[in-house]
Amino acid sequence: MTTSNDAMDYEPILALARAGDATAFAELADHYRNPLFRHCYRMLGSGHEAEDAVQDTLLRAWQRLDTFDGRGSFPGWMYRIATNVCIDRLRGRRRRTHPVSLGPPAAAGALPTGPEPDVDWIEPVADQVTGFAGNPEHQALTRERISLAFVAALQQLSARQRAALLLHDVLEFTHEEVAEALDTSPSAVNSLLYRARQAIGASATVVPANPDDPAVKALLARYVRAWELADISELLATVSDDVRFSMPPLSTWYEGSGAVTGFIESAVFAHVRPHGITMRVGRANGQPAIATYAPGPDGDLVVDGLQVLDIDPGTSRITAITSFRDPGLAVRCGFTERITSDL
Repeated sequence: MTTSNDAMDYEPILALARAGDATAFAELADHYRNPLFRHCYRMLGSGHEAEDAVQDTLLRAWQRLDTFDGRGSFPGWMYRIATNVCIDRLRGRRRRTHPVSLGPPAAAGALPTGPEPDVDWIEPVADQVTGFAGNPEHQALTRERISLAFVAALQQLSARQRAALLLHDVLEFTHEEVAEALDTSPSAVNSLLYRARQAIGASATVVPANPDDPAVKALLARYVRAWELADISELLATVSDDVRFSMPPLSTWYEGSGAVTGFIESAVFAHVRPHGITMRVGRANGQPAIATYAPGPDGDLVVDGLQVLDIDPGTSRITAITSFRDPGLAVRCGFTERITSDL
């Protein structure tokens, strides 16, 4: 097993922790918290659930530190605990999903249905909590393995398929190490991996565009300008022909530039002209993310949603817009809740 976080010489600190030094264990916990969070988030599809799972993992690790026999790596031991914490949490629970996974797109011009109260949705997470905000090293790989599309695809797998795929293909556990973590045989791991890869398909290999690419930045500037001017022709120029637009917690989604821009024109732009929609650009899941703002009763602008964008690095066009209608997610992803009016 290899990860980018194994560079730490954990042996001296681990020896102190095993002797009962809580401060030494806290140092270990701080070092591995972000990679453990990424793993738990991929397993669970929710930032707040991942945070709880990491806390449970660290507590179990501290309580069971005397059972670590040193035969494998300490990070690998921690990942095994985290994996089983997540599998326990997934038992008997509904899978988180994305509107695109629930059914076919709505017909062009069709009105969206209401919120789905009985569906648990995939949630985006801030780059800060995944541990690579502002750190260019490993960003390309991490974007590939933390993108919203990849996490959404994972949720379609069974818990054990999910765990096997992440441990082997992302964290680079050997078949034997995966078998030990899941208390099964290497041949059973082969079966889990085969079924997982078949189910997840191309979603596992799509590499998102680099948000720091000048072409991506220019595209985002044009996209924001289109929304802030409510300019549908400008918006049309930024999206691919097969773009997808979804709006959790609504299950309705649209596919194709005509259907998507037709919906945005009639449902959004027609009602906000001449002022348009105020936006702020940031990142979530290693991808461009944009918070949207609406006028509040006191004249300030208040956050009312978060868009996470998929961009094709080859064409520099937006291929998917997931517009989360929960303003709390924008705040959790680091966006300001309120823009104060200068008037």
